[in-house]
Amino acid sequence: METSTMIKNNKKNINDALLFSLDLAKSAGKILLKYQTKLSSLEITSKQAQGVASTADLASEKFIIKEISKRFPEHDILAEESAYVQFGDAKEAYQVFKEREWTWVIDPLDGTNNFLNGLDYYAICISLLHMGKPVLGVVYRPSNGDCYYATSYAESRFINYQKSQKSKKLYSNVNRKKLKEAMLSTGFVTEKGKCFNTEFDQFVQIMKKSRGIRRMGSAALDLCLVASGVFDGFWESGLAPWDMAAAGLICEQSGVKVTDFQGRAFQPFTASILAARSPFYKELKAQFPR
Repeated sequence: METSTMIKNNKKNINDALLFSLDLAKSAGKILLKYQTKLSSLEITSKQAQGVASTADLASEKFIIKEISKRFPEHDILAEESAYVQFGDAKEAYQVFKEREWTWVIDPLDGTNNFLNGLDYYAICISLLHMGKPVLGVVYRPSNGDCYYATSYAESRFINYQKSQKSKKLYSNVNRKKLKEAMLSTGFVTEKGKCFNTEFDQFVQIMKKSRGIRRMGSAALDLCLVASGVFDGFWESGLAPWDMAAAGLICEQSGVKVTDFQGRAFQPFTASILAARSPFYKELKAQFPR
């Protein structure tokens, strides 16, 4: 592809960057699928509160960074594994990247624990930020070909690369369910330490009031299933920007209301995320008092 060092924030250029991102996600997906055939030989490292990383995460990230750097050499890149080494958490990264003109935010393997145990619920997430705000997002599930994507100029779309090349508009009607009728999704990990008890108590209270809650292990895919109407809502705290940037935009562009627990507008460096369609969003939000 021809190298492009600078782009403008307009519909044509962002759409070109989206097409590049879709191809990139598919290629990175092939890398992960190869690694999943030899799970027993993968090297695994611990990132303390951030979970684990494997040889597959690192290989996928290296490939994605290489391709972005070739196509957009003047853009910044915030990718999970290298960012963890540099920053440790999202707060410091936010101070660095919130006012950068163009930043690619990458999760080379969202759902590493699932991947390492042979569970096919994992994804590659690619997002482009302009001045700290997502302008495109791609979430690709290599195991079955599901791909969700959106730009700030267009509604969210869905395609399955293994079955059809025809993209479909994501579900965008209102959600008039009550909490007792809702199927929700969330996530939490014990490595979060003292926060875990609060998260678990919150989980129990909402579980008592809802039809069911699923903890699937990939925040990005969970959010995409909110966008597509499978889940009625999602919440989680302590996520990193690479977990939320792409899927948060996909939700917003499909008509889902996305905020933090306090109801503030979505941005990928927030400490918490809450996603649901109106008017159901209001009842779910009430479970998170200020």
